[in-house]
Amino acid sequence: MDKITNDYLEKIEKHLKSMSVSERMDIVKEIKSVMLELQNNGVSSEQIIERLGNPKELAKAYLGESISKNSKFSWRKFGAVFAFCSSFAGVSGMFLLPLLSTLSIALMISGVITPIGGIIKFVGYLMGYDIAGITIEMGTYTPSPLLFLPISIVIGVLMFWLGKVLWKLTIKYIHAISQKKKTLY
Repeated sequence: MDKITNDYLEKIEKHLKSMSVSERMDIVKEIKSVMLELQNNGVSSEQIIERLGNPKELAKAYLGESISKNSKFSWRKFGAVFAFCSSFAGVSGMFLLPLLSTLSIALMISGVITPIGGIIKFVGYLMGYDIAGITIEMGTYTPSPLLFLPISIVIGVLMFWLGKVLWKLTIKYIHAISQKKKTLY
């Protein structure tokens, strides 16, 4: 491989730094093997680079594909979402992706914490304590201590579910953005 193709591969790798090392190396190996195959078929380095296009765009396609492979949440994937939106997603993605992903995580965490607060408030009530710091107010309505636990569970489930839906929307949005993946052949 010559300097032009090596520089191109280095740029690809730089734009994929938010991915795990093994994923990044697999992608670079795949692109390198395509380059070698094209060179063996008499295609010049300049033509190969022209055919593959902008390294940032190609990296964007691979990163987006990697993020959207499965919609399960992980902190690594959350970091990759931020790397994707800051590097590749454009103006709309700079606002929409961070908002969706952060809101989804906040809702999922709140969905877990809310029932825990309900349990604490209910146990406190059974023991004769009023824990004033834990409360639910819906307009002028404040539930009685006996209703507090079931209401907190329902609210927690709804928040967690909404967080999961927003996370899936985040992944679908990234998948839609990265669909412009260029074919290597």
